Amino acid sequence: MGYKILGHTADEKFHAEGETVEEAFSESVKAVAEIVGADPGAGENHHNVEIESESYEALFFDFLDKIIFLQDTENQVVTHAENLKVEKIGNIYLLEAKLNTDPIVEGSGFLDLKAPTYNEMKVDYEDGTGWILEAVLDI
Repeated sequence: MGYKILGHTADEKFHAEGETVEEAFSESVKAVAEIVGADPGAGENHHNVEIESESYEALFFDFLDKIIFLQDTENQVVTHAENLKVEKIGNIYLLEAKLNTDPIVEGSGFLDLKAPTYNEMKVDYEDGTGWILEAVLDI
């Protein structure tokens, strides 16, 4: 499984796959890291995140929003995720993960993301392929 950056006219779009939903979410983090210009294998700092949403789509949106929030408010670029866990309890979807980050130093040239969008968002499970996540990020 893995990820790929897709062409988009005005923003950035990616596709991530995984045999499990956790693997697909983890691959989406690597895709975002590549889009902003970070090294998906790096990450000297750690941020634990817990997100609660009402659907897989909302969870994916909120997760991407958290990644952008860390970049905007903490001056940290997210490189990859570890110990990512997604579970459904009743009507609630929960995500817990340790996000690895690197500090943003002046002049580093990382792309500034504005927000995730629901436009063209995809969260789906396909037999034989696994979990597929797609998202457009507003730049």
